[in-house]
Amino acid sequence: MKSTNKKKTQKNKGCNTICYLLGSTTLYAVAIMTIPKIMPYISGTIYKNFVKSSNAKKIDDDWGPVIEKKK
Repeated sequence: MKSTNKKKTQKNKGCNTICYLLGSTTLYAVAIMTIPKIMPYISGTIYKNFVKSSNAKKIDDDWGPVIEKKK
């Protein structure tokens, strides 16, 4: 009875290794296909949000010297 349990665990180890390699390869392939397509959208969104936040922080009171007419 112990020998059958040993065979089952060896089969499970082999299946776990194969499943791990297959899953890793699949995940890698999907990442290679999708990340280049998504990257311009994500970087554009991040840039727009950064520009909005930096423009909101600027103080618009400093216009320099004011030229006035003499009366």
